[in-house]
Formats: sequence, C-alpha cells, structure tokens
Amino acid sequence: MVSCSLRSSLLLLLSTSAFAADKPCTLHDGDKYYDLSALKASKDYQFQTDGGHTFYLNVCRGVTTDPWNTGVDEKEGNIAGLVRRDHGDFAIGLVNTTLEAKEGGLMLRQSNGSPCTGLDSGLRGSSTIRFICDTSVYAAGKPVLLVQWPSDEDKACSYELEWRTHYACPTGEGGLFGGLIVFCMVTATILLMAFVVISTLYNRFVLRLSGYDQMPKFTFSHVHEIWDVCSDFLHSVLDLLIAQSRSWRSRGYGNVNSTSHHWTSREEEEAMIVSDPLEMEAESVHDATGGVSQGAHPHDGSGPPSEEGGDNGTVRL
Repeated sequence: MVSCSLRSSLLLLLSTSAFAADKPCTLHDGDKYYDLSALKASKDYQFQTDGGHTFYLNVCRGVTTDPWNTGVDEKEGNIAGLVRRDHGDFAIGLVNTTLEAKEGGLMLRQSNGSPCTGLDSGLRGSSTIRFICDTSVYAAGKPVLLVQWPSDEDKACSYELEWRTHYACPTGEGGLFGGLIVFCMVTATILLMAFVVISTLYNRFVLRLSGYDQMPKFTFSHVHEIWDVCSDFLHSVLDLLIAQSRSWRSRGYGNVNSTSHHWTSREEEEAMIVSDPLEMEAESVHDATGGVSQGAHPHDGSGPPSEEGGDNGTVRL
C-alpha cells in the first residue's frame, strides 16, 4: 500500500515538474510538441458577432485595445479578450498561457473576466478556445465564435471559440542545441558529397583511373591528398584574382591625379594645359600679325601715297 502511494506520488511529482517546465503557450504531449507563441500579436484579432458587437482577442498576452468599464481590476491580471458592448466592454477572461491537450487538439481556458450581468450567482466572464491543426491555413488564421451562454449577447457570460491554424500542429522543439545538431549534420552531409565528387573527378581525370578504381577511397592518405589538391586549387584561384585586381588597378587608377576631383589621368590634364584654347588663339593672332609685317613690301612710289600714312608709314594730320 505504501509502495503504491509512493509510486503515485512520484508520478504526480514528475508530471507536475514536466508540466511546469513547459514554456508559456507551449505543451509537451508525449512525443509531440506544441507552440502557440507565434499567435501573440501586436494588434488584436477582431471579428463581428451576429449581433453586431466587436470581439477583440489576443493569445499569450493581454489585448492591446484599451478596455472600457470592464469591472476588472488591473491588479488581477491582463484581459485576454473582450466584447465591446453599448454600456461597457465585457472581459471574457484573464490571460492564461497554460495549454491543454484535448481530443487531438489544444485547448486554452480563460476565466475571471467581467461580472456577468443579469445573473445573481456571482459568475464572471470565461471563455474556451479550441485550437485545431489545419495545414491549409498557413497564416495565423482567425477565431470563430461557436457558442455563447446565455444566447442574449448583452447577457452572455461564457464563450466557446474555435481557431484553425497551422500553428496548432505539432512541431519539433527548437533550441540552441537542436539547431546546432542540425547545422552539424547539414555541414557534414555537404562535405561528404563534395569529397565524393572531387575525389571521383581527381581519380578519373588526374590519375587516369577507370572502373571501380576511380571511386573515392575513405583512407587518411587519400583524404589528405584530396585536401592538398583542393588547397592548391584555391590558392591558385586566389592568386589569379589578386593578380587581375592589381592589373585592373594599374590600368584604371594608376595614372589618376589624386589631387583632382575628376576621373582624369595626369597625361590628359597635361595635354589639356598645353592645348589651352586661349593661349592657342593668342599665338595664332601673334603669328598672323607678324606674318603681315614681314611679308609687306615698301612703297615704291608708283602709286599715290596712303591717305592715313606716308611712305614711311607715319600718320599725317
């Protein structure tokens, strides 16, 4: 009898510790893991009831809509959802992050909402959200009101909703350790495939092997040989890229004038300075004037003298 009691106590303790170890809005159900934290939204989910009232709801956090005259003290907790009525908002419960596995789905119960109107039993608003796994709904989905009690919307106190979303489907539990394992497995697979391909090509085209001899050998010497080949190839490619980069720099930027703000080489700037159009025009005018004076013949007296100048080129008044 004592042993049975101890066993039951131990099982209860283990189940309680495992239940408490779950993060908010997550659940371990056997080998299945559920996480609804992705449904936590910065803007409330809202829809219209049949009576025309607006329903505001959030998951794993309080509503972002400012509540009005709910009858719920802020010290009691955050409001998980509310119905906007004519004479005030009705809170359908406080935030609850503990999930339950029910009938192959997830269930979230919320209670201690606004005092129920028209009922003298001291009941407060409550709600039950049943999350259904639906892979066809890739987005967050939307809650749908199924039942309210009483049926009169102005006196309704208890609500039952259904929410279809792919977030309600079981997934693998994430984490740093799990992500590290996946990364190592993917990296090892890629390296193995690369080794098989490179080793086969090396045996076929470099060593001129054929048949089964060209298949990769998983020996230390062969792995070391393939590593040396890959290392030499990478160094050759790197040296080629560096040489091309230096050649491109010497061609494109080696003769660039660092003091100029324009993309002009020193040779081009010197050519522009030498071929200054103002200096060229002045030189051409000077050459033209000098040519006339040197090419002019003195007056031989056969014709009348010029009106402005005499034989000696002086101006007569």
